[in-house]
Amino acid sequence: GHGSKSLLKDLTAYSLPAHLAAISEAATAPQVTLLGYSMGGRLALHWAIAHPERVRRLILVGASPGLATPEERAERRLGDATLAEFIRTRGLEAFFKYWHNQTFFQPMLRLPKEQLDPILARRAQNNPEGLALSLENVGTGTLPSLWHRLKELRVPVDLVTGEHDVKFTRLAREMGAHLPKARHSLIEGAGHAVHLEKPADLAMLLSA
Repeated sequence: GHGSKSLLKDLTAYSLPAHLAAISEAATAPQVTLLGYSMGGRLALHWAIAHPERVRRLILVGASPGLATPEERAERRLGDATLAEFIRTRGLEAFFKYWHNQTFFQPMLRLPKEQLDPILARRAQNNPEGLALSLENVGTGTLPSLWHRLKELRVPVDLVTGEHDVKFTRLAREMGAHLPKARHSLIEGAGHAVHLEKPADLAMLLSA
């Protein structure tokens, strides 16, 4: 839920170094298979590049290495700051109504009610201030680009995107050209939230 109330007292907990330290703490084995979705995928990629010797396999679901140019990042930071303020002033319900209106979330919204309702209920439990702080501290515009460092990753990297997630499918194909051991898999009928829309398909793919 983007952080507990206790984390809000320590704003450094939302920084990139804090996130990477948390992954290091959780990754207790000498080598790990690391999976990240969306923003979590971006953080997983940062950790893998910082600790390549610790990674056996990297799985990125609907994720990217960031924005390539300073101009793109500056524009995105303004957008993320505006969105963070929207969350603080309008609340989670208004935010998710706006956020889920994006095309790549439409397949998720078409799930049967018994599947969709628990997903929306979990999202409604997010910490609004934590979500705003995440946008401001580890949003796409804030984190440095990793495009130029993808070639350093010599481990197998699975790039997974949904069929209807046009943006991240394009990015995955572009990433694949830079990664020495990349495999891009397209999940039929899915949008951005592959793990929620097609969990069985994703599990089968990752066990292969």
